Order: sequence, then structure tokens, then C-alpha cells
Amino acid sequence: MAISLEQIENGHILWFRIEGAWKADDIATAKEQTRRIFTEAKHPVHALVDLRRASVNLPLLTATQQVIGGEPLPNTGQIAIVGVPRLIRMLAEPILRAASSGEPISFFNTFEEAQKYLGRFIK
Repeated sequence: MAISLEQIENGHILWFRIEGAWKADDIATAKEQTRRIFTEAKHPVHALVDLRRASVNLPLLTATQQVIGGEPLPNTGQIAIVGVPRLIRMLAEPILRAASSGEPISFFNTFEEAQKYLGRFIK
């Protein structure tokens, strides 16, 4: 699985693109990069988790939780997730909310909806 991170909207949104099937080894590098980006930011950073090209299942969502959850990150803003089928969303939403340390999580059907939503929080 490829995990790529890209800062968009002048660094206010961190776009996590996840493709393919989940492997445990893919998490460490993404988590390290994520921590560095959030720590160095001078403003809140919102996470846009793009799972449209991933094989979405509960282990993948748990891995996603490990990257964006766990020890609280500084400068954390909103979390938007796109590309999760409704049935898996119903199962995963409580898991991700519990892992997000209280940061709001919202699910969207399209990337554009998620980006527009996060744009509302950029000052």
C-alpha cells in the first residue's frame, strides 16, 4: 500500500492518500512524517484522509487511526475522511472517534466535499 502525504491549501490541510491494501510496515514512515508536519506548523493543520483508492476494511481504518490518533499531535484541526463505504463507516466511526483524542471526524462521499468542508476552518 502506498501512503503519500501532501500539504495543500498553503499547509493548512495534510492530504493522506492511501492506495491498495494495508500492510503494517507502511505505518511507521507516515506516522513520523505526520508528527513532524504537525509539530512544525504555525497554525492548525486539518487532516484529509483519502481512502478512495484503498481496499477499505477495518484493519486499514485501524492503521489510519494509528497515524492520526495515538499520542495527541500539536496544531491538530478537523479530520475529514473520504472513500469509506457506508457499512464500514458505521463500524469504523466509533473506533476512529475514540482514537482521535476528541478532534472532530467527518465522513464525506467525495474529495471535493471534504476539501470544501475543511476550507471553512482555514483562517
